[in-house]
This record gives sequence, structure tokens and C-alpha cells, in this order.
Amino acid sequence: MLVAIPTAVFVLPDLIGGHLLITADNLQQNYPLHVLVGSMLRHGQLPFWNQYIFSGTPLMADFNAGAFYPLMGLFVILPDRAAWIATEAILFSAIAVGMYVFLRALKLSTAACILAAATFAFAGPVLSQVNHVDMTEGFVGIPWMLLAVLHIVRDGRWRWTILLGVAYATVILAGAPEAMLDVALLILAFAVMSAGLNRERWWRVLSRCATGAALALSLAAIQWLPGLEAIRNSQRGSGFVAGSGSYPRPFSILGLVPYIDGGYGHLGEAQFFSQYNLPEVGIYLGILPVVALITLLNPRWPSRIPPRDRLTWYVVGLFGLLLALGSYTPLEHLFNSLPLYGHQRLQSRNMITVATAVCVLFAGWIDRTEAPRLREPMTRYDRIMALVPAAAVAGLAIWALVSPRTLAWRFAGVSLRPAITHTVREATAIALAFCVGAAVLVWIRPRLGSLSWCRLAAVFVAVDVGLIGATSQLTQTAPNQLLAGTTPVQKLMATNLQSGGRFVNYDPQTYSSYPGSLQGVPDLNIIPGLPSVSGYASIVNGNYESVTNTHEQDDLDIGELSSGTLDRLDLREVVTVPEYFLVPLEAMPSSFDDVTQISEYIGSDPVLPRGYGSNYNDTAYPFYPGPRPALDLGQTASWFYGESLEPDTVTLVVGHPVNPGTRIRFGTLLAGGATRWGAAVAVPAGASSVTSPHPAGPAIGLSVQVLAGSLPPQRPVLSVGGHPYELAGSLSSALVPGPWQLAGFSEGYAVFTLRKPSEPITASTVNGRLLAARVISSTTKSEDIRVRAPATSTVIRSVAWDPGWSATVSVNGGKAQNITVDDFDLVQKVHIPAGDDVVSFHYRPPHLVLASVLSLGSIVLLLALLGVWLTRRRRRPQRTPELVTHDAVGVMPEGSAEVLSERVG
Repeated sequence: MLVAIPTAVFVLPDLIGGHLLITADNLQQNYPLHVLVGSMLRHGQLPFWNQYIFSGTPLMADFNAGAFYPLMGLFVILPDRAAWIATEAILFSAIAVGMYVFLRALKLSTAACILAAATFAFAGPVLSQVNHVDMTEGFVGIPWMLLAVLHIVRDGRWRWTILLGVAYATVILAGAPEAMLDVALLILAFAVMSAGLNRERWWRVLSRCATGAALALSLAAIQWLPGLEAIRNSQRGSGFVAGSGSYPRPFSILGLVPYIDGGYGHLGEAQFFSQYNLPEVGIYLGILPVVALITLLNPRWPSRIPPRDRLTWYVVGLFGLLLALGSYTPLEHLFNSLPLYGHQRLQSRNMITVATAVCVLFAGWIDRTEAPRLREPMTRYDRIMALVPAAAVAGLAIWALVSPRTLAWRFAGVSLRPAITHTVREATAIALAFCVGAAVLVWIRPRLGSLSWCRLAAVFVAVDVGLIGATSQLTQTAPNQLLAGTTPVQKLMATNLQSGGRFVNYDPQTYSSYPGSLQGVPDLNIIPGLPSVSGYASIVNGNYESVTNTHEQDDLDIGELSSGTLDRLDLREVVTVPEYFLVPLEAMPSSFDDVTQISEYIGSDPVLPRGYGSNYNDTAYPFYPGPRPALDLGQTASWFYGESLEPDTVTLVVGHPVNPGTRIRFGTLLAGGATRWGAAVAVPAGASSVTSPHPAGPAIGLSVQVLAGSLPPQRPVLSVGGHPYELAGSLSSALVPGPWQLAGFSEGYAVFTLRKPSEPITASTVNGRLLAARVISSTTKSEDIRVRAPATSTVIRSVAWDPGWSATVSVNGGKAQNITVDDFDLVQKVHIPAGDDVVSFHYRPPHLVLASVLSLGSIVLLLALLGVWLTRRRRRPQRTPELVTHDAVGVMPEGSAEVLSERVG
């Protein structure tokens, strides 16, 4: 069952509807990186370097790629879609089965283990993090590590050290730093509480767990050693404090009412409208686990989990809650001083520890040591505790009816609007129905047999958890053309991108850039093989980011576009939307001081259908790039529209009164590149603006030319359908007709290309004389270049600088000698001597040799231990196992737990 559920969830949508369940970071980051690694390994290349984002960046050392996670092999042998489906199905199955095995080791019944394992794997933080496959991969190790620690505490056999080490190694190889830290803290808390005050147990825990940690670090050294170096050089190298993603306390209500602050829109509710984002704060595990959590607080409650062990899980859960709340607790300064944790982002993900503890207690609540009976104190206690969630949610429902404004402000911190009113009322009503249903289940438990009640509980959990799963981001899909890199706009981009050039998607206000948008925001450009100067991978070289501002989603430092820095990165194509050329105005201006921008909602403007957001806060965003400089006789200024328009009139607002005798003419830029000029227009002396009919016909841009006199600095304003628009968007003075040309429009996007040819390799003497450079061979992590240098010269390579790059030079066929790779305007530069030189660039992740020795050595050690174990196993006499049976659905026969422990312990 635990394998069939995720298999059906991920296989059937593709099998029946042809849709892949994938969303958010998995779509725009993890999937393309997995595809790239799989392709490289399939072609015999080690996944060291990613040439498609950030003008080149480490791949293996970028944790998100998970280059050596065991399931990456699926992307080597299977088609990409099938590999993704298989990966997700296996991961969720492994989480569920692992939790089931761990709970069975606690001597709980089959039914209890299945329900708790399904709740853990298919709801709460595990479900909420379905958009981060690296987190899901990290969660797989949790139950197996708990199982290893449990047996280490019980019997101390060293074999469990191997399970602990291998399981944690997979967490590290998954590549999510948050999972590495959060899982380690969870296991540490469980080990400490399980050891208690027993000296022998403490020795077992310290010796075995330390050995397991060493094994894990050795096995995963190939990931974390180069990865730490990459992080040190990245934009995140300075670290974070606990406030960078702590769990806001008001969101704890989401454990009872999951969509009170909005959801994903599947039930007609508003999209999540509070701070943060829902995948990072979703913690809903169902109502029955909440009932179990408060019921088992009574140490006399007859659970198969004894009171001492229950205390362990309450402490572990509380520890995880405090870590998740982080800066929202009085312990903020203490947390900030903790090694690793104090400089780690997204502390909210420690809610996985809370979910683990709650699900274990949930299993213990289902599995009683004695059947409940009517008219006894514990039954009355059960019924009262079952009413607590119902009473709390009923209070919220009344609050939502009476004063939704104050409720929305209290839990979401937002002002009320009709969609929010509907959402809070709907969310509380649905939650109340489930709370009442859970209370009814508890009240009728003494009247039913264990089997009948477990069946009802299973149905209730399936409906409760199933509804939250069906309405989550899990059910979101992406266009198949996008996943294949074949949307029309991607084809237009690929057709017009020069060989050796790179592109950027520019949409910092995200008018039309989101994970599933058709132009394929980075890192989806990996799929069609389009190199970009930007990216979305979690880390990028810190200096590269500070100069280009390209790690911010779909952003770019426009100032660097004209400085020449981005030209060295071979930026040759820009994909954008017209909102970055046209600025809607309140009224037609008469002077520079009369220009007033306005904000527009989506769908309110036929020219700018995505709306317009003024007063955008971004240091790299030039809100007003400034007027064009003055024009003398014969000079021309031009602007793009960002789309094809047929304006009514064009008005030129100038910086100061025009001199007498000035004549100009307006022209329209046509899609083919030609200019259609209108009649000459005489500008009255002293005028501060001039208006003329726009030349007839559709146009992609505007030109103005001085026929006589001169024209002061100017701002052009179009009138389209009676609405004024200034040509003063952030790209208006950066993408100028002439150097830039329009490649075409597709699906609402405009693609612009730079006429200047790309120069991936340039060579010159110290005097500036250009030399011919020929690429002899090139791979993802190496390149050989031949240059005939008459004197000492410089070779500049248009690949982002990284400390992992090295170079050698062979002069006149001689022995290769090491030379230094320096950084030059973000790219790589080497100095070569005179002669017939062959320059070889090589990339190797830092600490690769040491990491390889540790990882391969650990694998060899494990194989040797396996061989020894198999040899000893063959020499042992075979025994016929005894058959052990016990009740699988609730209450085990008296004494059977002890018998089971003795026989299979």
C-alpha cells in the first residue's frame, strides 16, 4: 500500500493525461539540473561544470544538482520524464516504508504503522516540500537513521552503525543543506533522549553514532568537500542568522486549518496571501494526529509506547519546534551562536522534526494496550480531548463569520478583501467538519471492535490526508513543450542566439516569468541547451552576483549592460515583455516635471495586458533611465515598443525650450528592420513639446530625426487608444535600435538580439593588437586553444571565473607548463609567452582528490565488510525460523509483544 500510493500518484497523471507532476523549484531548478547530470554521465563526462547558467558555474559542487545521489542513475538509463516519475515514486515510497519499518521496530501493530507512516510521508512538511526534490531525498534518511539509533541503543551491534552512516550519506548527497542540518539535529535529539541516564547506552550512542557520522562524511565527501568551497565563494558565503526563515508563530494554526491564509486555489480559496510562502509553512498532518498529541500527554493512557518513550518524542518534538521558530523565541541569540545552525537559512524546515514526533505518537495512540470500555475515566478523558480541536476550530469559524477582518490581520497580517473573507470562512468550515468527524471517531471507539474502528480510522485518514494532497501544489503540472524545450518562444530564442553567445530573460517584476512560463526561466534553459548569463541554482560566485545581479529571478543590472562588462559575457539575446519599454501615465505631459506614472492591475490595459507596477524597489532597476541626449542636425534617436503597436499620436517632451528653425520628422521601425518616415514637422520656437500623428501602420518602435536646427534632451510619449505611454521603461535606453534588433515576438514575449558577433575567445598582444585564436577541442570542463603570439600576449575566455579553473601552455610543441588563470571583468584571463602556443583550460572541483579518496575508500571498506559478512553467513548452520503471529490491527494479545521481542529481537 505504501508503495502503491505514490506510484499511482506520479505514474497515472502521465500515463492517462500525459502530464508530469512537477512545480516550482523542481521545475525551474532541480529537474533541469538532474537532466544535465544524467546526460553528462550518459556520455561519459563527469558532472563538474555547468556551462548553461551564470556564464558557467560549478555543477557537482552546486548542492542542488545532487550529482551523486544514488537515484541519479535513473536519469542515465531512462528518458528524462520516466526518470523523474520513477525518482519521485521511489522517494515517497522509501519515506513511507522506512517509517513503517521504524514503527514496527517499536512493536506497534500493522494498522498503526501503516496509518502513521502514510500520514508522515503524504502530508505535513514532507508533502509541503514536494517542490524541493533535494529535501525529499533528504527526508528518506530520517526513518532509517531512527531505526539505526533505536537498535544501537537497544543492543549496540555495530551493523546498525553502517545503516546510520549510509543513510546520512544519502542525506548529504541529496544536496539540501537544510535537510543535512535538520536531520542531524533530529537524530541527535532522539539519541540523547533514548540514552537517558544509562552509562552503557551513552557509550553505545557516542561510539556507534560517531563512527556512523564519520562513515557518512567519508562516503559523501565527494559532495560536501567541493560544495563547502563553492559556498564559501558564493553569494551566501557570509551566512545567515536564525531570522532568515524562522517559522512565524501565527502560522502554527495551519496545523489545524491548513488554508486559513489561502492555499493553491483548488477549492476556490484565494492564493496564499500572507508573508513567506505556503510550501515553507505547511505543517498539516490531519486532525487525528492532533488528537493523539494532546491525548497522550496523560502518562496513564494505555499506549503501546510506554510513558518514558512518549516523553522522548514530546521532548524531540518540542526541540524541533523551538529550532523552527528560531528568532521568534527568546532563544534567538542562543540560536544565532550555535555552530552551523546560527548561520543557516530556512530554520522553518525543522518542522520535519515536529512531524516525525507527532506521527510516532499518532501510531502509539492508535495502538492501545487494552480495548477502551464505556463508563471508565480514561474513556471520558479520551472524549474530552477529542473535543479540544473541534472547540478551537469552532471558535475560529465563529470569528471568521463575525469579524473576518481581525482574523485575517491576526493570522496573516493582511487587510481584508472579499476573496480573503471567503477563504477564511471556507477554510474554517472544512476544518471544523474534519474536527467533528475525528471527535465522533473517538466517541464511538469503545462501541466498536478494534478491527472495525481501525477501518473507520483508515478511511478518515485517507479522506483527510487525501484532500490535503489533492489540493496541494503536488497536483500542479507543466506544459510538455516547456519540459522538452520546444515552446515557440524557446524555438525563436534558439534560432536567433549566436553561436557562443548567451541570453538573459529580463522580467524583474515577474509580469510573465514564473516556473511554468513558456520562455523557460533559468534553469530551464538547460533543456534546449541555451546558455544564459543568469540562473536560479541556489549559489553563484559572489563577485559575479554582486556585479550582474543575475541571481535574483529574471533580473539584470542594466547599468552593466552598457558598461561592457556583460558584453564580455557574450550576452547577445534578451527575452522580455513590453512593460519594460512602455510606462503608462496619468495624463499627457507638457514638460519633464509633468510626468506621472500610474500602476495598473492585470487585464486592465489592452496595451499592457499584464498590468504595470510602478515604484518597484530594486537597486538594479533604473526606473527612469533618463531622457535621451540632445540631437544635432542629421542625428537620430530610436526606441523600441517591446510589442507591435499602431499609436494615434506621438509627443516629444523636451528638457528646455526649442530654438527657432528646428524641424524634425518621426519614423516608425518596422518588423523587418526598415524605417518608415513621416512628413517633416516644424517645432515652434520656445516650445516644450511637439506632437505629431504617428505614421500609419503597425510598428515595433519609434525614431526621431533632426532635419534642421537642434533638439534638446527629449522624452517620447505615445497615445494609444487615448491612453498615454512614455517610452521610458528600464530597457528603453539599454536596448537601443541599431546595436540591438528585434528577432521577433512569440507568445507575448519579445526577443532582441545584439548585432555584434559573439567573441567567446579573444587574444591580443600587450599593445592591443588582436590575434587569431582557434579552438582545437572543447568539452564541458576543458578547452584547448591555439594562438600564434608574436610577443607576450593575453587570452580572454568568455567563461565566468572560478577558482577551480587552471591552465597550461605548450610553446612550439614543448612541454606544457602551468599558468595562472586570473579574473578579468568576471571572465577568465591568462598571459602566454611568444610562440606557437596551445593553451589548455581545465576545470576540477576544489578538494576533488581528497574527496574521491575518502568516498571511494569508504565504498571499498563497505564492500569488504559485506564480503566478510557473507562468508561468515555461509559458515553458520541454518535454522528453521519459528512462525510468530500477532494481532495486526490494534490490540496485541497479552504477552505477545514480549514473545515477539525474544524471537525476532
